[in-house]
Amino acid sequence: MTFFDLLWDGKGMTYDHSFAMEVAKVVVLVSMGIFVVNVILSVIVYFLLKPKKQKLVGQINITDSFFEVKKEQKPMSAIIVESINIVLFWFIIGPLALALVSYSVFNLIPSWVCGLLIFLLGMFGILVQIWRHSQFWKSKSFKKRYTSAALYFKYLLAFELTTVVFFSIFLPLAFQKGCLCVYNKAYGVDTFLDLQFSSKWTRSNWLPDEVCPKGTLCHIYATLPEETSSEVFINVHSGTDIKELDAQFRFQDSKINIKCDKIPFPSSVEERGQRNVFTCLFTGLKSYTLYDVDLIYKEKVLNSTKYRTIAEQYSDDDVVILFGGDWGYQKKGLMIVDQITKVNPDAILIGGDIAYDNGNVHCYYSFDLLLSVFESQFAKVGRLIPFIFSVGNHDVGFNDYAKYNITVSDERGPLYFTYFPQRKSTNNTVLPIKHRVTFNIQKMQNLLLFGLDSGYLYPHYGTQSNWMISILQNEAYASLNKFAHYHVPIYPTCYNNNSFMNSWDNLLQARAVWVPLFDTYEFVGAFENHVHQYKRTYPLKANKKSDKGTVYFGDGSMGIRTVNCEDESKTYLPGRPFDDIFETVITNNSDHFWVLRSYGKNQTIDFNAFQPDYTFIQNSTYVVNARERKVKIDL
Repeated sequence: MTFFDLLWDGKGMTYDHSFAMEVAKVVVLVSMGIFVVNVILSVIVYFLLKPKKQKLVGQINITDSFFEVKKEQKPMSAIIVESINIVLFWFIIGPLALALVSYSVFNLIPSWVCGLLIFLLGMFGILVQIWRHSQFWKSKSFKKRYTSAALYFKYLLAFELTTVVFFSIFLPLAFQKGCLCVYNKAYGVDTFLDLQFSSKWTRSNWLPDEVCPKGTLCHIYATLPEETSSEVFINVHSGTDIKELDAQFRFQDSKINIKCDKIPFPSSVEERGQRNVFTCLFTGLKSYTLYDVDLIYKEKVLNSTKYRTIAEQYSDDDVVILFGGDWGYQKKGLMIVDQITKVNPDAILIGGDIAYDNGNVHCYYSFDLLLSVFESQFAKVGRLIPFIFSVGNHDVGFNDYAKYNITVSDERGPLYFTYFPQRKSTNNTVLPIKHRVTFNIQKMQNLLLFGLDSGYLYPHYGTQSNWMISILQNEAYASLNKFAHYHVPIYPTCYNNNSFMNSWDNLLQARAVWVPLFDTYEFVGAFENHVHQYKRTYPLKANKKSDKGTVYFGDGSMGIRTVNCEDESKTYLPGRPFDDIFETVITNNSDHFWVLRSYGKNQTIDFNAFQPDYTFIQNSTYVVNARERKVKIDL
């Protein structure tokens, strides 16, 4: 990989930083434009200062340098143009230095490399400035020119040299291990568009010396593999001194003991954020059973909690799922989490952008905030409530689409893969991080949930669609009510194709690949996110209303800033792409979450939408049987 590749295309990077690439391109183009202007002004100055021929009476023609003329006779135009040129030249150095800092912030280059390059840029700028001013001296000797210029401008040059040294040391240290996260009001300096920046230096003032103190378990949470009635992942974060962990499930007189897998955690994360991560895979459990869970280190129980398995197929037990997307650590997001005790769900589904860490391991504290908030509600409910996730752009990078060049690794993450296993291996073991993928299924009672990747690590077609077809053609899943959840909507309420956060090609791929599968296999619903608004479509089949179609819910506003959609971007207005498919659209104060209830006895499925304070928005009831699906909508 060449430096130009890194600067322009980001080829060979371990994971997506398309946003940084977009910024870098703008910086480089601006610097190139200033350089062109700089050259033009230099030519103008050259001609303004060109020695003039004078013919004196009784003497031969001589050439007097402009600088031998009295000072007050120097062309003012030359002085002004040269002054502008000097300022402009530093406007070339400045943006390039900032680009280097941003590369350091996004951890694309080490901080010491950033400091060295800033120093070299600054020294280059000083030498060029001396060269420009050396025109004021007649000597053609390189040494004399620079010596004279240095003596003449000694105070200015001393200031500039001090500034260059200061910034080449200060900037890399101040921005070391930088984190640019979103919708996180707990830590960080507000920048723009709800972006918060923090670095190793600033976090030392906000975070404790040990986020996961030694000798303790700081996070305990569950995620779900495919067979949710008999299997579960119990995930644990501990202090660095806890080197191994055992877990025990107890129900009445039966016990299941296992040794948990230690999951690699990035060593590049600052010391205060270091921890050990464990995943304990339990199989062979009884359905809809409340287990006691003990977490043990060296025969000492460090924590005890409870976990209830999910109802199995054809049982009379109900399933309740709280779902939404684009959750943020903000006032309304916290209000939604507070409703967990009222809903008392069996699982919590978030359709991408779950902590807004932007795929940066140095934003680890975003996940700590997420887990802490939800765990406080689990304590009130009296049991762990498992998570189900689909991947969003802010989970693996910053920009919307990674162009499938992300490499998942133990050291670089993203932490989305480190923390949240959702698929086991074929031999009932925990998958290594590098083998984890972004599309999974969960079988819950009479439901089959497809968690899909809307174009981040995998395109819609190929590997992902082939996997979907293999599941859908399997007779074992034929009688289950099917749902999909993913991040980017197929039918967005707001769409701006001029934004790098959107891609019409991606939407067309989803409609060409996924929608026919949803139609053919009669998916009941699809949970969509990303747009930060509220919508529900009519049941759709082949992109048209149909009683036996799929309802698309969304669009991911689980307590964060609602997107301001301009009229020309609203897709639901008359004459727009989706003007006859939306039953309900809310574009202002659209924060909400959904509650899905699947009743085992009467085979009905309810969808209820609520505002953050648990105020009811609207409801749908689906009567489901083996031959037909009728839809009754109660507003």
